[in-house]
Amino acid sequence: MRAFIAIDVSDAVRDNLVKAQERIGSRSAKIKFVERENLHVTLKFLGEIDETTAEDVKKALADVARRHRKHRVKVKGVGVFPNPNYVRVIWAGIENDDGIKAIADDVEREMRRLGFRKDRNFVAHVTLGRVKFVRDRAELAMALRDLASEDFGEFSVDAIELKKSTLTPKGPIYETIARFELAE
Repeated sequence: MRAFIAIDVSDAVRDNLVKAQERIGSRSAKIKFVERENLHVTLKFLGEIDETTAEDVKKALADVARRHRKHRVKVKGVGVFPNPNYVRVIWAGIENDDGIKAIADDVEREMRRLGFRKDRNFVAHVTLGRVKFVRDRAELAMALRDLASEDFGEFSVDAIELKKSTLTPKGPIYETIARFELAE
């Protein structure tokens, strides 16, 4: 199965992020926006894994979850990867993300131990959309600038999840395979 490790965001934050997607629109660029139910913070993409590996990952994530506390974070501002002159991904940022960063570092360490490759440096974010091509760079930049410090609300980081991603012609379908509650 194609798998990744994530933190889900609240419904209220999802609603606000969908409004941001609508404000960005599709006139200035062809963008494949992430569906509302799929909005999340990716801690690590694993790729294709078998059942045995999935069980090892679950054990490791249970340990990670026990070492971290539940906490609240704010979703604020919109940015891009890799840079404003070459926009491939549009994302919403996470403020006060030290807790998420600590969890991500712990997940990275555990997954390395299981043989997964190291990711680039972790940046906490919620992917809003992937840009296929830009029609009007100035218009897109203006839409993104308008959202640069937008507050999308807070959510509680309660658990880490192992998710399965099934690719379909209409886009990916995510399914939670296992959920691990963080410590109180």
